[in-house]
Amino acid sequence: MNYFEETHIRNNNLPVEWQSQSALDEFAQFLQVNWEQRSVFYDDNTVRSRQQFISFTGQRGIRTGHYIGTVVFKGQQLNIFPKMFRTEKEDHDTQDLELSHMMKNLVKWIEYCTRFEYPYINIKSDLDESNDLRELFVSLYVRYLQAATDYGLFYQYEDKTEDSPVVKGKIDVKDYLINKIASGNSNKFLCTYSSFELNNKLNRIIKYTCKLLMNEVRGANQRILRKILIKLNEVSDEKCTPYDCDTVKLSRMHSEYRMILSMSKMFLLNQTSTYELNTNESFCFLFPTDYLFEGFIGGFMQSMLQGKAKVRLQASEISLVDRIIIEGQSYGRAFTMRHDILIEHREKGLFILDTKYKSISRIKGNPDARHNVYQEAHQPDLYQMFSYAIKRDVKDIYLLYPMFRFEDEEDTIPQLEISHPVNDVTHTITVHVVRLPFIFEDDTDLTASRLKSVINSIFA
Repeated sequence: MNYFEETHIRNNNLPVEWQSQSALDEFAQFLQVNWEQRSVFYDDNTVRSRQQFISFTGQRGIRTGHYIGTVVFKGQQLNIFPKMFRTEKEDHDTQDLELSHMMKNLVKWIEYCTRFEYPYINIKSDLDESNDLRELFVSLYVRYLQAATDYGLFYQYEDKTEDSPVVKGKIDVKDYLINKIASGNSNKFLCTYSSFELNNKLNRIIKYTCKLLMNEVRGANQRILRKILIKLNEVSDEKCTPYDCDTVKLSRMHSEYRMILSMSKMFLLNQTSTYELNTNESFCFLFPTDYLFEGFIGGFMQSMLQGKAKVRLQASEISLVDRIIIEGQSYGRAFTMRHDILIEHREKGLFILDTKYKSISRIKGNPDARHNVYQEAHQPDLYQMFSYAIKRDVKDIYLLYPMFRFEDEEDTIPQLEISHPVNDVTHTITVHVVRLPFIFEDDTDLTASRLKSVINSIFA
């Protein structure tokens, strides 16, 4: 099934395996478990404990949210595509959508993102074998693990308790007096001590995860996994669960293994037969599109303007309220202001840009352009940008929106002027509504060139 984000899917259009209320309840629980582990891939600063991937409307069906990617449940696959893959706002045709195209864009966007944990930019050339999102993440896991084990295998002190002819660590005095002396084994001591072990909990989790993945990978991934398993030959085989990962404690010296541990837990979660499913029947890889858009545009600008401007993402050194005063006592600042993109250009000065992953209709040549801008430029966004301009003392601020697929860039940029009097003098703040190319087609260099052209027009 291929659908766009923010789409209602009626119950009778869902796979038969999903249509009953009990199946939908299981599906919701499955998504909840994956929601709680999403920090493996990204930090969305969302404090909500209830999953936001998909909303459930009872027997009426489900509604996709602001997350794109793939969900497989009970052997049935749902691919959720970005709404900007449409050719226009009212385009709902999903027949020509290809998962490989979304994967290509996903990797390209995350290449520039800083909020995502995967090291795409280092290994994206090795992902040619990946045909779906699960294969892509298996490839990333395998190569990340390969880099860590090539650098050095993971050793950790583990407590051992065993009988020993010499005292090691802490002796169990009660056992010695009651059991050993009574049985004539006064030369044996039950000791608990720490040993620097390769056969530790983390390596047992890694080995078990690798063996699970060996059944579903091929080519280069299979060869890499085989080499890793040879290195872990001395590690004992032990069936592991996702919750075993929570018992592993890592020091700062082993920060690279934090990612491996989190990813192992994610694979174990998606392999476990929690809902009496067969292996590989369920997995979930969904990503927030608003963060992808913000992270991609911000990262792209950092790369493009290197040496020309200082580009800061999520700049937060100023607050909306400078001080709170209660009964004459000042309690300091409140309501931190976070700018998506703050640019200090060497020649052009200060620029405040805010990304909005929302659909804005084409402006140029559109007879309804005025009405569309009035309807689609949301009032809360304008309030937000006005407060940014006042606090930063700038006259021009920019709202950045994504363009639909196959659109040509526009040389028409609507300007929303906001006048405000200060000491009988009228000042004007101008909000520029800028639409940016966001979808990469076969010629990625062409899309990058078009994006650079629009960004340069901002500074011109």
